[in-house]
Amino acid sequence: TVTPSLAISSGINAEYGGSLAKRWEDFGNVPRRSHLSVDIKVLAVNRDTPRDRTKFRMMNRKIRSVLPWVTLLQDNPASNVWDALGQFHFENWGDHGNETIKFKSRRNDFYMVDKWGRMIRFMRNGILNRARISGPQTNLNWRDVVHHDFILAKEGVTVCDELQVERLLCRMSEEWSLNGRTFRDLRSGTSLTILIFIRADMEEYTTRGLLADVISLSGRWSAPSYVVIVDSNEPSTSSFATVDLLKQTENADITLLLDEDNSVASKYLAAPGDVVATDELGRVIGLFNRANLADATTVSQLESLHVNWNPDCEAYTYATVSTASAPYYSTSGWWASGK
Repeated sequence: TVTPSLAISSGINAEYGGSLAKRWEDFGNVPRRSHLSVDIKVLAVNRDTPRDRTKFRMMNRKIRSVLPWVTLLQDNPASNVWDALGQFHFENWGDHGNETIKFKSRRNDFYMVDKWGRMIRFMRNGILNRARISGPQTNLNWRDVVHHDFILAKEGVTVCDELQVERLLCRMSEEWSLNGRTFRDLRSGTSLTILIFIRADMEEYTTRGLLADVISLSGRWSAPSYVVIVDSNEPSTSSFATVDLLKQTENADITLLLDEDNSVASKYLAAPGDVVATDELGRVIGLFNRANLADATTVSQLESLHVNWNPDCEAYTYATVSTASAPYYSTSGWWASGK
């Protein structure tokens, strides 16, 4: 199984996080609250300094009552978690919104990670006690916001869905290569390339899910180039040969590639189950989260993209448009102009 994680870096905050993880798990035993139940793990990382190392035993004692839900880790020069999490910059920051500032990890930094390893929320000084309010316009505690995000993440709905549309839709993607195959070669000779992201170790994405649907679809409709990208998580990687054998057995006209450190999935902010449609130039013209390629509506939308392209992307090609007229996302997996 895969479990969402809550990564934080303080003894008392780890105790809060563990208590919440226990509470939210126990909701599953109460019928009227079972829909609020989530299963999460808390990772607390102690900084690798002489002063912080001396407090490691104290932190262990502090979280003793919630040990089944909390994993306490001591950072070291080999793992270097604190510095690794600080290898990026804040853009358009500062008093005037025009500075690029180096990010540095601090005590009580708080990261929410979904079950696929994507960071879906970051909070500076993210204390989870009842006194911490999310903002002056609301009476919600941050812990309630976090709980709500995890409930949605359980169904696969995260902020990444919105970011895909904002950052990728109607835009050219960077060239990439996997297993000796380049993206340029994969899309040559066709006006539609369909990227399908799966986990090879889960049958809901293979024999009873997306891969089986892709194999069936490619037999009926051979015009697009189908590229199936397998998650590089260790259990998924170990099952790659099995799905490759399935593809060969079915003699499917699809390309099966194993991602490398999930680099391609990261480029598209994709999770297993996502489908990305690109044109002959590599421009993203369609996004489908938690796609069902056995559904006639989804297939008809892909066929329309193949024949008609995505007319909303013309605004990005021929003119400079305001945010108000940019495409927006709908739950059906289709897009319309926001005019």
